[in-house]
Amino acid sequence: MSEFDVFLSRLRARVGAEGSAWVGEPEASAEGAGSAGALRRAAVALVLRGHVEGAQMLVIKRSEAERDHWSGHLALPGGRAEPEDESLLATAVRETFEEVGLDLRAGGEALARLGTVTPQSPYAPRISVTPFVFVAPRAYHARVGEPRGLELSGEVAAAFWVPVDELKRGGRSGVFRMVFAGVEREWPAYPSEHGLIWGITERILTEFLSLVD
Repeated sequence: MSEFDVFLSRLRARVGAEGSAWVGEPEASAEGAGSAGALRRAAVALVLRGHVEGAQMLVIKRSEAERDHWSGHLALPGGRAEPEDESLLATAVRETFEEVGLDLRAGGEALARLGTVTPQSPYAPRISVTPFVFVAPRAYHARVGEPRGLELSGEVAAAFWVPVDELKRGGRSGVFRMVFAGVEREWPAYPSEHGLIWGITERILTEFLSLVD
């Protein structure tokens, strides 16, 4: 059994997942996501793959865009729910394929749904974000041979596979600072060689990393 298989076995035990090839979720329908007075709903995918050095997770850098509140941030692939999405799980799958060309329906595995988070800033878009944990299709794993590459959309400037143990070991030891409305604010962040991971993504990672050894 590989190190990644052991990692997945322990993670499944923590989340109570069955480990079947695909997990549906009809009760999490995206219908009505744009109802007046309600938070717009979104979903993201925390995608794991095996590597000779252990488990890695997919992190993207969003492209610079004037109207994007999260312009240039390190984040997880995902986006807002659309009426045609059968569930928030389907939203995460669709958005991941659109943003990085990774089709989680083709041999991927849905492991868990994490807690829904909402922005803490009153200036951020009114949105709720539901994260799902996936195992990438076998072609993207990097245990033997050359893994399949990603196909980035215009919304994504770059994509990285980041070691999970590196994030776990470093913890929220970084600090992201930004001047907002004339006041300097700071947020806890996970350092990585590609930059600081903070905000909503930091909160999602904190829950996920609490589930892994």
